[in-house]
Amino acid sequence: MSEISSEKYSIRPAHDILYVSLNGSLAPDDTLQFISDYKKQVSKYFAQEWACVTQLSELEMLIEEDFQIETFKALNTWSYIKGMGAMAIIVGEDNRDHLLYQFEEILKGRLPFQTSVFKSNDEADAWLRLRGFKAKLLTESFGLVQFGS
Repeated sequence: MSEISSEKYSIRPAHDILYVSLNGSLAPDDTLQFISDYKKQVSKYFAQEWACVTQLSELEMLIEEDFQIETFKALNTWSYIKGMGAMAIIVGEDNRDHLLYQFEEILKGRLPFQTSVFKSNDEADAWLRLRGFKAKLLTESFGLVQFGS
């Protein structure tokens, strides 16, 4: 399976999980390109139930927050329609407070898929395995997140 990556994000399908990593500050144009690439990967690789691991440890902020919150909410709905059954969000200590507010807004309300926020890759991995997804151990090396295969 192939990965799509840019300076601002990477999107990698592996087994029944889509690994997403967001970096730096995302402007609306970055968000729209991310959404396009995300949808390409999901449409290409997933025909049955899948999970999304969203790594936010290197994300600083969403610029033009209201637009992006609504855009990510719509992406979650689209993802559920395309078979997403769970979403694990990993937030770092440095950006935790700010991002949790933004992602609480994105995940507000009753969601048709399971979701949880974690401090570490290992916690997210264990949570996904308990839900039947074939998560591979996520490791951190030299401060960078490396996803399982």
